[in-house]
Amino acid sequence: MATKNSYSQSAEDPGQDEGTGPVSGRPSTAGPENPDSTTSGLEAMSAEADQQSVMAEAGVSDDLIALRDAVEATLLAASGLIESLSDAPSTQGILGVGIGLPDPDSIAFGVGGPGEPVLTLFTESALPQDALMSQLAQSAGTRALSSVPIQQVPVGAVDAYSHRGRHRPAPGGVSVGHVNVTAGTLGSRAIGLTAPWNNRHLILSNNHVLANSNVGRVNDSIIQPGAADGGRHPGDQIAVLARWVPINFGGAPNVVDCAFGWAWHERIRGEQYYLSGGRPAYYRTGTAPLAPPLGLIVGKSGRTTALTQGRVTQIGVSVNVNYGGGRVALFRNQIAIRSVNSNPFSAGGDSGSLIWHWANGLRPVGLLFAGGGGVTFANPISAVLSALNIRLLP
Repeated sequence: MATKNSYSQSAEDPGQDEGTGPVSGRPSTAGPENPDSTTSGLEAMSAEADQQSVMAEAGVSDDLIALRDAVEATLLAASGLIESLSDAPSTQGILGVGIGLPDPDSIAFGVGGPGEPVLTLFTESALPQDALMSQLAQSAGTRALSSVPIQQVPVGAVDAYSHRGRHRPAPGGVSVGHVNVTAGTLGSRAIGLTAPWNNRHLILSNNHVLANSNVGRVNDSIIQPGAADGGRHPGDQIAVLARWVPINFGGAPNVVDCAFGWAWHERIRGEQYYLSGGRPAYYRTGTAPLAPPLGLIVGKSGRTTALTQGRVTQIGVSVNVNYGGGRVALFRNQIAIRSVNSNPFSAGGDSGSLIWHWANGLRPVGLLFAGGGGVTFANPISAVLSALNIRLLP
């Protein structure tokens, strides 16, 4: 990874007057401006309550939830800082677990009918049934040998997505990134709920896009497009890093991978960008969060795969995500999405994209952050907004 840039104030940078824009300069030595423990706890409780409500509506049994929790505990033990994935505590190829609807194309076993919720195991490659059941028995005891319906979804390795033109003002759905990362996606414009952020223009994306996976410092430069797409400091700077939620690598599960930057208001805009008939076009998303039920049709616009449509296939997902450099983090209560057609819903560089309900109102559903094997993973947007103490702007 490149050495962190040191930079001086640009002549075009605005001053420090409240609400006018960020000040560029040498990165601050201050630590991250993160929510306090009370806010973080409330965010986790809110996400948990949303998931429980959706699961109850879907008719998810206590046995399914207990089995999911048992597998999650094993996944947590396999997260952390390791020399290589092979050095982690063995999960026998199981990378994640969630609750979804049966897919006729997935490898399934156990008793279950069409439309009945099933336990979904995300695996690195297809495992024989006896090997998978043996691993489940080690995680959950005899409960895993009951009649709970189970399906296996091979996804390969699950990585944090972090890898095109310059837009002024910059809309959502375009390339952006911390000055020392490749490129991700600008998710949305936002505003804080409390001072001083309630008087400033903000941009929302992932920690690993804007804060360089915990390495960034307050006031680091955020550029559009990202470095992989030719963006450079200071000419392409649109914001400075302001706040992020640290990613835990081992020891505790994560709920969100998110951050925001303080932006010059004239360098960003509220709409989302896409191409229509080869020409630039824009749309606005809603601002009221939606906890997605299974089967919900969703959309997103991202740096790499542009405007795509998908379906929520699993909820309450716990998954180990590889951030590179031997860093593996467990995320729980996540959303899993698959494309509705042969095109991928997302790919590397789409991290940070805002995911929304494909219906009138385009209500926000999640913040895209990882994927593999045709499956996209997203943080529930309500948890993101709570963790950062912000609301979306149209």
